[in-house]
Amino acid sequence: KKYTDKKQSYIGCSVCEEWHNFQNFAKWHEENYYEIEGQEMHLDKDILVKNNKIYSPETCVFVPECINSLFTKRQSCRGELPIGVHFCKKRHKYIAQCGVDGKRVYLGGFDSPQEAFNTYKDFKEKEIKRVAGLYKDRIPTELYEALCNYNVEITD
Repeated sequence: KKYTDKKQSYIGCSVCEEWHNFQNFAKWHEENYYEIEGQEMHLDKDILVKNNKIYSPETCVFVPECINSLFTKRQSCRGELPIGVHFCKKRHKYIAQCGVDGKRVYLGGFDSPQEAFNTYKDFKEKEIKRVAGLYKDRIPTELYEALCNYNVEITD
């Protein structure tokens, strides 16, 4: 419970029956694992299939940490506002911000959360495509294509 309070995207997750047998998972791992120098590799369940909650051969892919971190949603600390948006009481504006290379990039102040989200969405989708391009020749084709086609939604 402590873990899922902080990492809400793991609530309701499960592992497919096939992977309950470790030899099956080990075989899949052997066939799909790769390394990129300087990157920790993560097993991801929801880039190929957005909002997926099941770890399985059809839904999982290994991704470099820098790509996986593009999809951190921080649901537990952002409240009711859309992803990438917070309200600045001092300025009476909705602020759009996006993380890039471990730094927060200010995208602007807006009169509505929808305007701020639209700016965040455009920026974030371009950033995901930019990073995909950097890794195009080092990641699986299905991962590259999923990144290029990723659609940020207000419900993320």
